[in-house]
Amino acid sequence: MLVHPEDMLPSQWLGPVVTLCHDQVLMMADRAHWDDQAALCRGAFCFMVETSTRQTALRLDQPPSHHEVRTDRLLLLRLLDFPPWPDASSGVRERIDTLMQRHSGSHAPHSELMLVRFFVLGAFYRDTPPALSHTPRFAGEPGHLLHADRYGVFAPTPRMQDLLINGTVTADQRIRFGLLRHDESQVYQQHPVTSCLSMLDIRGRRTAMFGKTRLGKSNVVKLLVQGMMDVTAERRDVGQLIFDVNGEYANSNPQDGADNIGSVYADRCNLYYLSEGKIGGPNSQLLRFNFHERPEDAMTTLRELLPADVAESDYVRPLLSCRLPGLRFNPDESADVVQRRLRKLMIFWTVLHHAGFEHDEARLTETLQAHGYIQPFNPGFNQPLRLSAYQAVNGSSPPPQPRTFADMVAEISLMLRFSLSYPNDPTLRKQGSFLFDADEEIMAHFIYPQAGAGAYVLRPATPFHSPRVDNFITEILATVDQGGTVIVDLGSANERIIRYFAKTLSSAVFLHQEGKFVRNEMAGRYVQIYFEEAHMIFPPNAGNVIDVYSRFAKEGAKFNIGIVYSTQSPSTINQDLLAQTENFFIGHLSSQNETTILSTVQYAFRGMEEDLMRSRTPGFMRALTASHRYPVPVQANRYDGKTLLMR
Repeated sequence: MLVHPEDMLPSQWLGPVVTLCHDQVLMMADRAHWDDQAALCRGAFCFMVETSTRQTALRLDQPPSHHEVRTDRLLLLRLLDFPPWPDASSGVRERIDTLMQRHSGSHAPHSELMLVRFFVLGAFYRDTPPALSHTPRFAGEPGHLLHADRYGVFAPTPRMQDLLINGTVTADQRIRFGLLRHDESQVYQQHPVTSCLSMLDIRGRRTAMFGKTRLGKSNVVKLLVQGMMDVTAERRDVGQLIFDVNGEYANSNPQDGADNIGSVYADRCNLYYLSEGKIGGPNSQLLRFNFHERPEDAMTTLRELLPADVAESDYVRPLLSCRLPGLRFNPDESADVVQRRLRKLMIFWTVLHHAGFEHDEARLTETLQAHGYIQPFNPGFNQPLRLSAYQAVNGSSPPPQPRTFADMVAEISLMLRFSLSYPNDPTLRKQGSFLFDADEEIMAHFIYPQAGAGAYVLRPATPFHSPRVDNFITEILATVDQGGTVIVDLGSANERIIRYFAKTLSSAVFLHQEGKFVRNEMAGRYVQIYFEEAHMIFPPNAGNVIDVYSRFAKEGAKFNIGIVYSTQSPSTINQDLLAQTENFFIGHLSSQNETTILSTVQYAFRGMEEDLMRSRTPGFMRALTASHRYPVPVQANRYDGKTLLMR
């Protein structure tokens, strides 16, 4: 039974229906009685019932009895406006006059009555037989409608309001999200009705937050992060990755008056910082790239970290095109091949040294020896070449073979200068081939250019390098796999750096999950990624260009990847992603263009454009999740670090 007797008390009766169609309902109400319904504003929910017998004549002043009403089905209405009184010659006016006679036995003054227009959102109904499900179903269209005489409208009681906003929400993994609120007044606090969210609607899905700054988007994201951690406290089957663009998830903000996520859940969070001054607890570390130990990714990383005008300059572009090997090698390879590969890395390390990148000799020695390199810093140049090079460049005999990083840099630098100054020296050739390959020659010209700024042009990337860190991507993937939460604090970074780390980690997560899918290793585990200020991260729509964010939109669900992204405007988001988004949390939008885009992408927001532009209360959101078929106006709870889990 959907409609209970207490939902049909005279105090909740609004009036009979004058006209109805599949989209709209026109109802007549007693003005004095309507004035008592303080909670009924534009956009408010009401419900319409159907009487079971044709002989029932609904009165303006009296609701139908419970036994006359079909209780397994109700129609959900949203209040639109109060239309003017119709002309005397219209069919609607004749219908009104008939209802007025039922009310008073005569033609009452029009001033005592009013018309109210509603939009029909759909219909709630029970499965047949009812035992199949305790959860009501919702249809987005009202289905077969009878004559208007058979319908009457009620204001919802708190019990009915709970049904209307929570009835179809998945029962598992619920959190208390906020309170039902139809307008910016404080009426909603008189009879508070809790609005719930199921984290199953968020997990593995795409969720958008739109609204102007300081109106509650980040607060809602915090509630979702907290909710996901609370519902997975035992299972640990959802790992989370947060790109903290403003530093508010990893750092406490006095303005918000609550401890940050990273400190409240310190045992489940790993924090990565760009700024050394923020490193504090045992679960925090620097977000750095080790160029010495990850040479195979170094050029791609430099291209992203350097300013665009530097990376695309004629001087730097050839360097970034070089291909470098990794530290590992196949033990079946010949000693000469292994030595040449190591020498190429040494030339790259020399480039880094000239550009001012710090090195850790002890760590690099240990790493190279662990990979099987017996003489880590010996380039292996033959003695005739060393004699010729040192004599030509320094006018001296060669020193002992290099044993330290500094010795290696000195010898590599001298050999590169020698190869540039004396390219035809026979000692630079072996079996007819030049000693250095094309990439090594490019690096030589980069260190000793005939025209150019010098290696120091790479210095903008040095703040993001550390010779004492492991592969942060591997570490983050491992944490997420174990159901942990990783917060990447990018609060001090510019847009270029934010985009680099977001794209790098997003691509790594996607490939990691895709690999698990191919190997059938998903095991019901999910990854949830959060993007603050998404307009800085997601590229504009680029037609047929496929990037990792487009793949999130189209394939993320298959690989158990969910994303939550927030920004001010729908128009700034990748259109592929926006079109595939299931959950929306919408605050204040000031532009009609933005509301039009939103209602175009998500039909459920059509007709709410004016409301979205008028309301500006912080935390006042219209929420539409996978469990909902229509937006629910909610005053979101304020994040305070306390669990919102429903027991």
